Amino acid sequence: MAAQGIKYTYDGTFEGYLCAVLAALRSVSGGSDDAVNIATSFKDAQYLYHMISVKSSAEVQQMAADYFLTDSTCLEINLYKMIFCSLKYGARVAEDYSSDTMRGIQMAIRDLYREAQSILPELDFYLGEEASCAVINPRNSVLPVIKQPVLKRRELDSFILYDKRHHLLLERYTDQNMLLDISDFPMPEFKDPHEAYSYLWPFVRDRRFEVRVIPGQKKSGSTIEPLWLKAS
Repeated sequence: MAAQGIKYTYDGTFEGYLCAVLAALRSVSGGSDDAVNIATSFKDAQYLYHMISVKSSAEVQQMAADYFLTDSTCLEINLYKMIFCSLKYGARVAEDYSSDTMRGIQMAIRDLYREAQSILPELDFYLGEEASCAVINPRNSVLPVIKQPVLKRRELDSFILYDKRHHLLLERYTDQNMLLDISDFPMPEFKDPHEAYSYLWPFVRDRRFEVRVIPGQKKSGSTIEPLWLKAS
């Protein structure tokens, strides 16, 4: 992300992005050829996320979280502009239909939810011996959006749902629900859900993915929702 002539790098999570935004908002120095790497601080991320709601509204706060899930071009700088304006001008930024940036953000969020709703009825789970498995390839990162509706499907006992584009895995196994970032694991190009099941299920069953729990998965007492994933 680049703002005020300074380049910032972060870990790809929503929390990390919020920390980069906070650093940009606090910066008074000039530009530099070197990028500034911003360490992720959940405390700083929660602070900025909370301030978006306090200075503007819960609606704008949710828009920030939702827009981060989209595949929009210039996402980082557009979201930075929205957060900056929400802190400065308040809730009315959400209704600024004269702004190309805000119209683009609103359209991208609507597209995110349209895609999420279109995927839900089309989920085709392969029934393996120990669990069910489905594979999706969405443009937007819809898995955090459809997570709860999928988990409510009681006909599914143990299952895995893999987003092969964003390398995210939703699993239910032994009464444990987890949303995992498995982008650091080498993944083949699965031909079908059966192949995905044969490859992925042993990792889930043997807890070999547990170390890759998404850092921003909602924790007890967290005020940030959703804090979820690595940027695509």
